[in-house]
Amino acid sequence: MIIKRMLKTEFLSDQRGEIYVNKIEDTEFNIIFTRAGAYRAGDYHAAKQYSIILKGEIEITLRQNNQDAIRKYGPNELIVIPPNVPHLYKFLIDTVMLEWLSGPYKPQYYKPYRKIINQQL
Repeated sequence: MIIKRMLKTEFLSDQRGEIYVNKIEDTEFNIIFTRAGAYRAGDYHAAKQYSIILKGEIEITLRQNNQDAIRKYGPNELIVIPPNVPHLYKFLIDTVMLEWLSGPYKPQYYKPYRKIINQQL
């Protein structure tokens, strides 16, 4: 038996790239294309965040224990960001990733990281 579900998609675009926000019932997932050198996020939220790098390479800065922890990720790697952890994505090369959350997306900006984002916009 095939169950047909309605997919709702919203398209966002700026100089950094494109985001396709997809929603099936209450589940939201994003397909994100970002150009090399751009930044995204600069926020934190109550839901756990998952990302899979489909193509490209990124560097993520996480704020943990009052320190910045930086790690690189590449194709086919799963990134799990715990709830309420400020994070900043830096795209090292043109990158495509899939992203979703364990609950609703209600972001709060982390000012030091968001300042970096705002400088590029």
